[in-house]
Amino acid sequence: MRERTSKIWKSVFIAIVTILLCFVMCFSMAACAGEPGPAGPQGAQGPAGPQGEQGPAGPQGEQGPAGEGSAAGDEYSPSADITETTVTATGTQTGYLENEGKFYADYATLEEEQEAARALSVEIAEEGFVMLKNENDVLPLKNVEAVSLFGIHSVDLEASTVGSAGGSTGANGIAESTLKDAMELAGYRVNSKLLDLYQRHTALGTTAGELPISYYSDSLISTYNGFGDAAFITLTRTGSEGRDKYAYEVDGHTDEDDHELMLTDDEKDLVKHVKQYFDKVIVIINAANILQIPELAEPKTDSNLGVDGIFWVGSTGNNGIEGLAGILNGTVSPSGRTVEVWEKDFRLGPSWTNFATQGQNKNPDGSRMDAAFYYEGTATGFYNVEYREGIYMGYKYYETAYADAQGEDAKEAAYANVLYPFGYGLSYTEFEWKIDNVAETATITAPNQTVTMRVWVKNTGDVAGKDVVQVYYSAPYTSGGIEKAATNLVGFAKTDLLEPGESQVLTVRFTAQDMASYDWNDANDNGFSGYELEAGDYVISVNRNSHEVVDSVTRTIAEDIKCETDLVSGNKIENRFVATDSMDYDYSSVNDSLLDNMISRATGLKQPKPSSVEDRTLDEYTYGILTGQRTFRSTEDVGDEPWYVEADGLPATWDQKATRGATDAEEISITDMIGVQFELDIENGAVVQGTDAGSKKWESFMNQLTWTEIADLVRNGGGTQAIPAVGVRQTGASETPLQLGGGTLWVCPPIIAATFNVDLAHRQGVMMGNEALFKGVSYWQGGAMNIHRSPLGGRNVEYYSQDGMHSALMAAAVTSGVASKGVTTHLKHMMLNDQETYRDVNGGVATWATEQVIREIYAKPFEYALKYGHSTGIMSSFNRIGLWNSAVNYALHELVGTEWDSRAIFETDAWQGTYMPIDLMVRTGDNQILGSGSTIPEVDLEVGTWDAENKTVLVSDGTATGTTASNTHYAAVRIAAQEILYNYCNGNAVQNAYEPAECVLEFTQYGTESQSVNFPGIDFTTVTVDPESVPEGFTVDASGVVSSSSPATVGSFRFDVTLLADGYINLVAPVRINVVGPIEASGDLSALKAGEAVSIDLTAPYYAYGSYINVAAESNAEGEAGGFNILNWWHTPGDYGRIHEFDARAADNSSLTPEQIADHEYENAYLYQFTYTGDLPQGLTLENIERDYFNEVTRKGTYKVTDVFRLSGTPTESGDFTVTVSLKLPCVRGFGSNFPNNIFVSTPTNLPEYVTISQTFTITVAAA
Repeated sequence: MRERTSKIWKSVFIAIVTILLCFVMCFSMAACAGEPGPAGPQGAQGPAGPQGEQGPAGPQGEQGPAGEGSAAGDEYSPSADITETTVTATGTQTGYLENEGKFYADYATLEEEQEAARALSVEIAEEGFVMLKNENDVLPLKNVEAVSLFGIHSVDLEASTVGSAGGSTGANGIAESTLKDAMELAGYRVNSKLLDLYQRHTALGTTAGELPISYYSDSLISTYNGFGDAAFITLTRTGSEGRDKYAYEVDGHTDEDDHELMLTDDEKDLVKHVKQYFDKVIVIINAANILQIPELAEPKTDSNLGVDGIFWVGSTGNNGIEGLAGILNGTVSPSGRTVEVWEKDFRLGPSWTNFATQGQNKNPDGSRMDAAFYYEGTATGFYNVEYREGIYMGYKYYETAYADAQGEDAKEAAYANVLYPFGYGLSYTEFEWKIDNVAETATITAPNQTVTMRVWVKNTGDVAGKDVVQVYYSAPYTSGGIEKAATNLVGFAKTDLLEPGESQVLTVRFTAQDMASYDWNDANDNGFSGYELEAGDYVISVNRNSHEVVDSVTRTIAEDIKCETDLVSGNKIENRFVATDSMDYDYSSVNDSLLDNMISRATGLKQPKPSSVEDRTLDEYTYGILTGQRTFRSTEDVGDEPWYVEADGLPATWDQKATRGATDAEEISITDMIGVQFELDIENGAVVQGTDAGSKKWESFMNQLTWTEIADLVRNGGGTQAIPAVGVRQTGASETPLQLGGGTLWVCPPIIAATFNVDLAHRQGVMMGNEALFKGVSYWQGGAMNIHRSPLGGRNVEYYSQDGMHSALMAAAVTSGVASKGVTTHLKHMMLNDQETYRDVNGGVATWATEQVIREIYAKPFEYALKYGHSTGIMSSFNRIGLWNSAVNYALHELVGTEWDSRAIFETDAWQGTYMPIDLMVRTGDNQILGSGSTIPEVDLEVGTWDAENKTVLVSDGTATGTTASNTHYAAVRIAAQEILYNYCNGNAVQNAYEPAECVLEFTQYGTESQSVNFPGIDFTTVTVDPESVPEGFTVDASGVVSSSSPATVGSFRFDVTLLADGYINLVAPVRINVVGPIEASGDLSALKAGEAVSIDLTAPYYAYGSYINVAAESNAEGEAGGFNILNWWHTPGDYGRIHEFDARAADNSSLTPEQIADHEYENAYLYQFTYTGDLPQGLTLENIERDYFNEVTRKGTYKVTDVFRLSGTPTESGDFTVTVSLKLPCVRGFGSNFPNNIFVSTPTNLPEYVTISQTFTITVAAA
């Protein structure tokens, strides 16, 4: 066995590990001889060396590539001893500040990137598709040539979802792959008659479900024989924003208590039909929501619905289904794992009873229950959901019940409802595992002490494959104390592709604090609330899934350890969602109904009861809190709020510009603020601003803005509003998690999570970041990471997993990749937005969960994506946490900003209007709304007016016309806007800090010239321009060459071009063309003085004697376009139309003697000479000046030309004098190319004798 060396995939991800030094997941390879380096972050391991200071444990790093392989029969050899260390808090890094606002694409073009993304999407699918069943090893398919595809969705796969998260197939010219395509890639012929049936009825809209068996005619059935090697049945469900999967009374079911994720009657009939005609039957579950399929999983018989094989492929994106091809024919061994426990009956699960409408539950009279709050015996418009299962959600419920059950029968009963455990998936090969030189027992003495699990994995099968090692812990539990699940995922790692006989060592490292339980209510009565590591034995196991343990070790804690500080931020950890006497605003996330009905390990885990009408009946006080949230102006604050600012609480140096001019340009630009840090907060009724240089610079920058500009940034989200005076441009946002900015439509996030491969997830994030660059996206409202609390969750298609830690590690990997390209990723929906039902009704459904449940499960993905994914944005959720909507929940913002030390900006979900007033939203910590203000004035952001005298904002005092100063409102909005702009200037919205200076080009009137635009420091490839904006007589080509065609008008003309800079930035840049007159003066004609001698020469450099010009026909009413030389010419009566080698005045002309020339013995001579009209000042003259000229073309001699017009003399009078100077240009055209034989031919007869150019000058003579 040889040592594997990890590969660094992207430098941006290494920035993470540089800060953290040690990720939760680390990959390394054991060596045959010598010692490897200390276990380091995945994908970045180096040689052995001294142990440096270690950063806080974080999400796993990148996976290195497979090595060159080992010989079959390679045996285990222990790796070096492990030395555990302690980690040190380094602070949370928000964004990639080290980039200094500059971000670059990894591909030359969008087309190149899209092809790479397509391949990556298929790779993710190959690793993420989960093989759930493979009875009698029917897979991979053998001796199969022709197949039949069943199910109406076999021709219309669910690629995306419904709602704002939905994407579009066929984007950017890349065609969507079909199931038929996948089969043909696998090498199979496909029954086209079946496809024709489904395509026809899909087009007709015959059914919203599956086609009844009556549509399968005898003629169609007869085609099975020719395509009977195997049959595939596609079962599809569609995710949806705005509604959860129906829990009862579902179309297509005869039993009204069936839910939507059970097989419909027609689907069952289809399975029976297919089994009747085919020996090999494989089901493809094309749904992000898992299905309830115990009947399909049964051992196959003729009398049941059991099938041979089952694949879960989720929603497949644009091309992901191609990943199935290699799996079917065996060139790829499946390695995907389930991301939630698959129950035999969802209705027995821990979250079933308290979810959505609660209509799945029935009252004693048989009527269906509801989820509304009641007041005085009447249902209100407010709704409720209680997480009564607590931390025992999903697999933790079943694994804990199993662990606590006494005796085999009891254990079997506790686990009877589990069909497939969390982390389950089949492979075509087998793997042997050994814990690699990890001490069986050891002690833990500090919360920041590392814990390292190392596993040797060997492929002992016959085909190449990948395997997943999952690490779980079981903490010591005291009945009646802190609630603890018996099985908790703490990390995982995935091998490279191992050939048969190859082996690899995987390392998973975390900190002791990752195993701590959050004691929100001092359940162990030790006077402390927070994360605790109670004394006892911690069993750490390496599992194939949540239920199948391979081996374990034990770590012992002698005395309770209180985990008081965050290991990344270094800040104090304290309760945020627990009521305190000092807070008038009750941000508690629990109510009596929740606490009285939560299940506990101490009393035996049983399905919680649904909340009853009695449980949901409000007292007058609580009902008043809900109804009082409709509007909440700053003038309603009482003065003890943490955001309140006293009358003298504003910095005296704060100010705002009173007005804004259309062409204003402020001294400090937004690009000047890149990387500039600041301190700014509200404490004890006053704004506390840092005294450091950065804070002062930000104050000066903000003082340049008008109050309206500041308020507009907050009131209009989904990007930024333009502030041209400081260089801020308007930007938009892209929303869907499945398709950023119209780029690649990816397989759904649950399938990405099913890969259990953080490297692959990070690569996807980087690829999405590249797409954002090419698509001009700076804000992505798509980093969705809520939890699969219920399989019926409508937006599970957007969310990774059922497990908080699993979701956290995958979310951090994807987020870090996207953020590395300067994209603000609004992590959504923070938090407890795990159902769609009532989420946005009257301030959102009131969601109740203990702080332990929040921190250990539902907040974990957001925490990791902020700390380790460097996210710069968050989207608050529609729902309430307790009684307060998350957007106006001060406790939530304190958790993120204060405890986790994140500078991410908060944006609301699509702002719902009532019961979430924007004024209060800003005061409690959200920065901007998703949308543009509100049509409901009383809940819109009150802009008010700027009071320049008192340097504050005037708002309504509650009367019809009165106003009052509100320092609180002013401070909240200004701070929110400053955070928005800080985010803007450190992301890709700032366009690599380019501020192109005006490119000035000078052209000559009537000239035909070409010059290239030039913007120093900017690398651009193409230039686009609106032709209508270009001045008359000019064109601009795609390479940036500006060409003139005899522009007739002298003047200065400005227009904008758009540069494609750095391969992706569409950068608007100004160009100015100055058209100058053709005649130049060697001196200043406006600075003459009476009595002083003058000598100023007028010349025409562009039209210099002997030069070659292009004359446009339109410049002369009777002329034509063409190329001409400017030379004197003549003709005699007998030689009309010809010009000899020399000028008409040349003394040695071979055709005429000097005497003949002197006596004008020729018919005409056309000479280069100046004339003028107008009045010269007395004492001055203008005269043509002769000089010697040598014709470089004919090279036959030198002669005299007059190409200078000299103003000379001494002016004797003062004043302004206007003179128009004209220059006659004698033009000749060469015969043939480049004047062969040095013979010139006169111009066509329809060209005037001369092309005349004129220019008017003003001569100013000052008095003596």
